[in-house]
Amino acid sequence: MAQAASLSTTSTARFHNHADPAIAGTRRSFIHTIAALSIAAAAPAASAQTIDADLIALGARFEPLVDQYYAARKRWARSDVPAHAEYRAMVADHPDQGSYQVTRDCWERWGVGEALVPLLAIKEKMEELTNAINAAPVGSIAGLRVKALAAFWQIAPEHSDDIEFSFECPSSFQQLFTAVAQLCGLNDKMAEVGYQLPDVTMVDDDDIG
Repeated sequence: MAQAASLSTTSTARFHNHADPAIAGTRRSFIHTIAALSIAAAAPAASAQTIDADLIALGARFEPLVDQYYAARKRWARSDVPAHAEYRAMVADHPDQGSYQVTRDCWERWGVGEALVPLLAIKEKMEELTNAINAAPVGSIAGLRVKALAAFWQIAPEHSDDIEFSFECPSSFQQLFTAVAQLCGLNDKMAEVGYQLPDVTMVDDDDIG
């Protein structure tokens, strides 16, 4: 009986504790604190998503064009490589024949001009986006990925029979280095030495090789 009374008293005390406004208020305060901690923990992830939002949006438009560009470039190369080979052979066999006419005949025979049209159309869109990507500030790894993607496209092989990236144009490396310096917070330190990074917000507008 004593044990039953003790259990009854304990249960009653627990019931009153739940009903006690002071204890209930403390519990609500504790729950609110936990909720605030959860929101605070989620804040860095949300901030990471908003950093470089414009740059990342540019990258979302740019990356599909990269895939389209290389697919179109392969089609162009399949026409351009044999056309070049034929052109060289014809010029060697008939040095007195006008090179312009030889070029035109070879290109028409292999459909080089037809394959070049969509490639140039994609290239024009990509150059506009690349200018915007190079000009945008960067503050995250996701943003740096976009910058790197643009830089790698800028060193795409120049000629149809090339099988390696071209590392002869310094501007793409300057752009990527500038982005790395900005992301790593080195701009102020570099400015202290009295030198400036080059203005690399624009891309070259050379024709495809």
